Amino acid sequence: MSRVVGLETEFGLLRQGADGRAEDPARTADELMRHRPPGYRSTNMFLPNGGRLYLDVGSHPEYATAECATVRQLVAQDEAGRALVASMAELAAAGDGGGEGAGGRGDGGSRTIHVLANNNDSAGHTYGCHENYSLPRRVSPEDILPVLFTFLATRPVLVGSGAPVGGRAGTDAGLAGIEDDESNEGGEDSAWALSPRAPHLRALASADTTGERALVNTRDEPHADPGRLRRLHITCADTTMSSTTTGLRTALTILLLDALEAGADMDAIVLADPLEALASLGSGPWGDRPVRARDGRTLTPVDVQEEILVHLLDRLDAVGAPPALEDAEHLVRDLAPRVIGALRAREAGAIDTEIDWAIKRRVMRAHRQRHPDLRGQALAVLRQRVDLAYHDLDPSSGLTQSLRAQGQMAELCSAQEIEQAVIQAPPTRAALRGAFIQACLDREADFSVTWSSIRLDSPPSPAVDLLDPAASSDPAAEALLDRVRALRPEEIRRIRPQGL
Repeated sequence: MSRVVGLETEFGLLRQGADGRAEDPARTADELMRHRPPGYRSTNMFLPNGGRLYLDVGSHPEYATAECATVRQLVAQDEAGRALVASMAELAAAGDGGGEGAGGRGDGGSRTIHVLANNNDSAGHTYGCHENYSLPRRVSPEDILPVLFTFLATRPVLVGSGAPVGGRAGTDAGLAGIEDDESNEGGEDSAWALSPRAPHLRALASADTTGERALVNTRDEPHADPGRLRRLHITCADTTMSSTTTGLRTALTILLLDALEAGADMDAIVLADPLEALASLGSGPWGDRPVRARDGRTLTPVDVQEEILVHLLDRLDAVGAPPALEDAEHLVRDLAPRVIGALRAREAGAIDTEIDWAIKRRVMRAHRQRHPDLRGQALAVLRQRVDLAYHDLDPSSGLTQSLRAQGQMAELCSAQEIEQAVIQAPPTRAALRGAFIQACLDREADFSVTWSSIRLDSPPSPAVDLLDPAASSDPAAEALLDRVRALRPEEIRRIRPQGL
């Protein structure tokens, strides 16, 4: 069975009013969504590229990628979603019309909406980056979850996005322990943790993605043939800006699932309390705090990830790379060992253009060189501003755009791959869904879409189920597509907003 993967990213929004204060998030989100793509009357949109854009709880825009078959497809789709949301924010700031539902300039339309691909806001709320992996139904979650929990709890040492220690600047928590300067042991590194999401995760598994923050969501919602497939919904990832970090995270997870499905015995690395290990990554810079394995050994999160990596590399040598790693195998064979080496040596210079937590520290060191006299609260505020700007998608205020332009941030996918992902779905079920949506938009025909079904509503027709997420062809879907393309204007009557 071919595995498909997907990524969901919730974005924070920030816009300052005339008085300098942040505007109401719901109002800001409403303004952003008025500049959605043309042809949609709903703010819950399945898109021609196979992705989905909608407003999530707390007025957070969320983009979910299409079902992807390879790491590179996933990264390109993720970047395409960010480009879409950033373009909507740009239209809102310019006050231009941006789609059928867009208004004119309106109240405050000339002020920039900052779209933040981060995990925490100033009020202490956290929002997530969720991963989805298809699994065969024959695989029992009970058999793989102990190893998976240990892997996910220690994974941020390799692919965390990094955060200033202590939280938001300007609060007691934000300033505690970071009145430091270069005379403190560890220097600038000591002021940065590996994961901003780690302190908010309090459970291994939960059926509720909002009430209880967990590593894995256990709700059985396959979006596919329930007799054949289940969906592994991972809810603990940091939102990363570096495409190589995102790619490494996905590649390692795919390889681990492949190994576990094949019956690999990795029980020796299972931790007695994975959440204890995860908590240390929200406050420490190197992932070297000892924790106890279930077999009594003392390991650090770096030890755990290194043991897993050795197993995965041995299996790669034995059975070869899966198709999902096409043109991305170097992330596992080259980049992952270099990250382990950097953590062991406590020197991240070899990875500070590829891994988010290391890139942030390099950027902050450059600021310290320019402002050597900063201390205390001013220094803490600067770290927080660097962290925020790193995740800002606005090209005029965000850091990552300039880092890429200067060659200081590696990229997995080319600009052409990302441009293609904006308009075209990958060759999975998403291609059928995307082609159907585009045809309906072109004909201005009403339609309803879910991840696993498509239906023409005007004129009405039975829904077509798409139960195999890896299948890019389906006779019934192709027949429905032909019908849409052949519709005459007099047959079309718009009856209600599209989507769910």
